Amino acid sequence: MISELAGFVLSRSIPDNLMLGVLAGVNKVYGGVVRNEQGQILAHLVNSTTPSNILSAFTSPLNTLLSGVNTYQLHRIGGDVGVIGAEVGRIGAEVGAISTEVSHIGANVTQLLQLAQASMLLSGLTLAVSSAGFLFLSNKINKIDEKLQQVASDVKYIKSFLELQERYRLIAALKVIRELNKVEDHAARLQMLISSRQTIGEIHEKYKMLLTDSSNEYSFMAAEEYFTITAIGHSLCSAELDMYDQALNDLHDAQHTWQSSSRAFVKNHVINDNAQRFLTKDYVQHINSAEVIEWVDFAESSSSGISILDHLRGQPQKRSFGWSKLKGVDTEEKLNLEISRKIIARNKILQGYIDQLKYLSQIRQKPSTVQNFMDSIPCDNSVEGCHIFIADAYAN
Repeated sequence: MISELAGFVLSRSIPDNLMLGVLAGVNKVYGGVVRNEQGQILAHLVNSTTPSNILSAFTSPLNTLLSGVNTYQLHRIGGDVGVIGAEVGRIGAEVGAISTEVSHIGANVTQLLQLAQASMLLSGLTLAVSSAGFLFLSNKINKIDEKLQQVASDVKYIKSFLELQERYRLIAALKVIRELNKVEDHAARLQMLISSRQTIGEIHEKYKMLLTDSSNEYSFMAAEEYFTITAIGHSLCSAELDMYDQALNDLHDAQHTWQSSSRAFVKNHVINDNAQRFLTKDYVQHINSAEVIEWVDFAESSSSGISILDHLRGQPQKRSFGWSKLKGVDTEEKLNLEISRKIIARNKILQGYIDQLKYLSQIRQKPSTVQNFMDSIPCDNSVEGCHIFIADAYAN
């Protein structure tokens, strides 16, 4: 059992200098991790609620979130970014000029935490790599299947997907390891982890094949969910077995595969060759210009979305392929937009997971050990549903 998070201090606020870096775009938010341009972790934002409560929060308001949340604007942390970013560059010479903007930092801290929570809810993942994740992943399968069942009556692929033998083996393996905390015998726990890790690893390869071979939104949606679950579950098992480097490498490889397939999906099924349709009134209620920028950046693995958007504004509107019609956006495209929002949010969370696994490797602590420490922290120390841990250099 550890008594503290090595190198970090529990806090009920985020220091001004760290927050100014976020506002200026120098520090980035990746799910439950805030880090600088050099990749150093400046803060951990960790769920202070139980996995079951998180899952409930994820499922109940999902439709509202997917249709209304502006994740890009949250990522920018409000409308003061440009003003504060410019002022930060002159902070040495114009400290007085920035004082007014600094007064807004308190509100922006709340928005930063809301960003982390919004990313979590949209992605369907928690903010932290922890042993509690086994329970979350196990329960999440039922929620995923409920969503898949909604389209199963019309899609033959979904029906056959839900009948795959691998799905049942995965459910059984997760049920076993989610009960680990109830097993006192060390040897038995070890054997359960080794066996489950092997099973989940084998199943993961099956879903990897299905993900890379997916040809439409239905096959991608199903394979992507299960690929992600098995990738995280396998890495969690490795980390619990003190195989920290293996856990990190495996999840990094899974992230690479996931990003490649996800970028192809957004590029081919959402943006395609008619992204300027998003600038028309038909899409006002479904996607805003800021999201278009973020989606283009993700699909192209670049940061040129703004310039591309400006270019699109000058292009003639295409009316082919049935994308933009007077009758509005059809059900199939709405599903594609929903999947894309989840992808963008999940990309941030997965990067946060990798950063956290790097940290666990550095301090040589298992997810269960860190989880026990988190569970010992009184809930009244949380802010907006998060425990905030600030790097010593910033806290001091």
